[in-house]
Amino acid sequence: MHSSTLDISFVDRLKSILASRYGKSLQIRQLMDLGEIELESEYYRRGQDLHIPIRVKGSVLGTAVVPSAQDLNQDSLQGVTQLVRMVLEPAMYKWYLDQKESNLVEISKANLELENVELFAEEKLPSIDELISSNPELLNESPGNQLISHLIHLEGRSEQTNKKVALTLHEMSGRWAFVPFNDIKGQLHSAYDISKLGAMTIYIEKVEDLNEPEQELLMDYINEDRSSDEPLIISCSMQDLEQLAQTNLDDLLLDELSVNTFEVDKAPLTNSSLKEVLELFFMKDALIDA
Repeated sequence: MHSSTLDISFVDRLKSILASRYGKSLQIRQLMDLGEIELESEYYRRGQDLHIPIRVKGSVLGTAVVPSAQDLNQDSLQGVTQLVRMVLEPAMYKWYLDQKESNLVEISKANLELENVELFAEEKLPSIDELISSNPELLNESPGNQLISHLIHLEGRSEQTNKKVALTLHEMSGRWAFVPFNDIKGQLHSAYDISKLGAMTIYIEKVEDLNEPEQELLMDYINEDRSSDEPLIISCSMQDLEQLAQTNLDDLLLDELSVNTFEVDKAPLTNSSLKEVLELFFMKDALIDA
């Protein structure tokens, strides 16, 4: 089967953030034996080292190891764990979706019967260590182009496809982490709280589920001009804008969503063609070159 390429430029950025924020280094290790890890734990210790299992779709790909972490307090342990998972797991998930898509394309070309073919299975995911060692040149890949807006709305009938497009935009813009809004909303009380998170992507899976204070928070953030080192907001919905107008979303927020709405169901299916379309729609450099 065809193997899609993993973008691992995020690893250098993650190492830099850990060094500057916590004074710690990072190792990514191949998983040799499931017995080596504590499957139900977000993190665990081995001697003085902190081990963080990296999961995709419930499968463990490997472990991120922070050496000499014995001096980290509980808050720092949680912070390091959240940071590592925010950076590594979305990138692994994006690679996983690309891999499944690539295999389906190859199956189609070969005219194989799907019921007789074992697709790329979750339990057979390669380890992060293997993926990095086979693509070392990607560590120095430069960040992507700047986006035309800090709010992009994706409209599509499949949550999984919407997330794939969101991850593609995240990858193209070279941002350091991809985090669901629901995971961090309790920490966000002002537009400043959002802006200080840096050049990450905040993903809203169902924009219609935002309550009134959350909508106001989002509007406060996008109403100001933002720099490239502040968060990108990607909202999604399986409802179209006309249907969203019948929900509790504020009219002003709907207007903002409509400015940069991308209809996912009309997008090309292949990864390369999808990137070309997204670049044309949302990248500043593409608009200048056009």
